[in-house]
Amino acid sequence: MYRTYTLRLIGATAALLLLCAAVVLVLDPAFQYHLPLPGVEPVYSNERYQNAGLIKNQDYDAICIGSSVTSNFRASWFDKAFGGKTLKVSYPGGTFSDFDLALETAYATHEVKTVYWSLDPRLMSADPTDAHEMPAYLYDFNVVNDIKYLLNKDILLESCTTTLLASLTGKHAELDEAFTWEEGKKFGLQAAIASYERPPKSDVEYDRHLFDAERLANWEILDKWIDGHPETTFYLYFPPYSTLYMDSIVREGKVEPMIYLLYDTANRYKDKPNVRFYSFMEHNNITTDYDNYTDMVHYKSSVNQYIIDYMATHPPLDEKGVTHMVSALRSLVTRYDFDSLYPATAQEPK
Repeated sequence: MYRTYTLRLIGATAALLLLCAAVVLVLDPAFQYHLPLPGVEPVYSNERYQNAGLIKNQDYDAICIGSSVTSNFRASWFDKAFGGKTLKVSYPGGTFSDFDLALETAYATHEVKTVYWSLDPRLMSADPTDAHEMPAYLYDFNVVNDIKYLLNKDILLESCTTTLLASLTGKHAELDEAFTWEEGKKFGLQAAIASYERPPKSDVEYDRHLFDAERLANWEILDKWIDGHPETTFYLYFPPYSTLYMDSIVREGKVEPMIYLLYDTANRYKDKPNVRFYSFMEHNNITTDYDNYTDMVHYKSSVNQYIIDYMATHPPLDEKGVTHMVSALRSLVTRYDFDSLYPATAQEPK
């Protein structure tokens, strides 16, 4: 009797698990096995989980990659400016280890002709392994660990339910608009300052080699892809952080380390035959216009469009351009009246 009951319980449990796995397999909200089937509407809600499937299964020969400052790009803008078929994969709060994992999957599944790669100063000066947890099992090709996806409670109860609801209501989302965050955000000086905790003025001026360990670790990842794939053209660029970011490094005594990091990185990669290197950090028409920003680094999609248009129509940095970048940034940090951005009560005593 007990044996029969146990066997029935095991059978019922197995059937339930198979049903759950079948639902995930068919709806596949992270696109691990296929793109949305006819009648199934995609819901783009989690880059780290869904980028893996998009990288595996979308059709592309170019990839735009970076942190949340790349989220407001539209892949179609790259296609129009440069040709090809582009996939955008952004990783909010990501580091170079995230980009490394994503590119591993991309090159394993596609012939990648072009990479558009945002080299955020904050990421270049950070440990590449110090990142949010990535669902690495989604990026590999090991079918055994797929059970973490197929029998994942959150995937089944949240992602599949959301996908099913969108499909039943006919709510359609375009991949070109996936993971953009501009809608509903406030922009302007007051919004940017409100989200910026101004550091106290440091009495220490750090040596220019402060970020050397982080810089070298991130260079190792860049070199792996750039030198390992001479057939790919890499568009590398420093994104246009607002002057509030420059205020932060001035007050923290990190001007020399940051400028040296930017100079050394640009100087290292500008002459590689498969690299076109750009910097937007010194584009004051962007960085001093706070209507572009919702905080000290995140900007409107019109700035993303500006970056594309500029790279498509201007030559990359050469030695003279790198010298100009450094000169312009030094001029900014020494001449710009950062204090004037704040109410009189928040300004430093003269």
